[in-house]
Amino acid sequence: MEVNFKDYVLEFKKGDMSHFDVFYNSCKEKIFYNIFSLTKNYEVSEDILQDTFVKFLKGIKDVNENENILGFLMMMSRNLTLDHFKKNNRVLQLDETKDIPQHHDEHLIDKNIILEKVKDILKPKEFEIFTMHVLSELTFEEISKLKRRPLGTITRAYKNAIKKIKESMVI
Repeated sequence: MEVNFKDYVLEFKKGDMSHFDVFYNSCKEKIFYNIFSLTKNYEVSEDILQDTFVKFLKGIKDVNENENILGFLMMMSRNLTLDHFKKNNRVLQLDETKDIPQHHDEHLIDKNIILEKVKDILKPKEFEIFTMHVLSELTFEEISKLKRRPLGTITRAYKNAIKKIKESMVI
């Protein structure tokens, strides 16, 4: 079912937060995995996820409800993640921390194990495009706009990623 984020944004602009939980729950996992694909740290990713929604709501009056709201949140979360690394004087490295949550559902743990294996196979840019498309369910066109890269570059990187993943599978 396609969620119409435009209606939620219009409500939030009017000060009506009665549907915020529905809005949050419909997009939090996609945004979380966007952040987690960069941090590889569950707790840091949760913090940045919360910061993303706080910043989104603080600036809600400036949000264009006709934009791709999920894409907007994805880019905001990515920027906050990069700010986190700058603020902590750390270099962004995808294999930095391999935190897998200990007290969370089995589905999340399975995804994290798979993500770790895929991350080891792919180049960082391929991995980011892979997670944006597969986990965040963004179209190639949306990824192209968000990353400000040609559509062909994005689709080629994704196809290369899928090819590498298939080749690494042991049957």
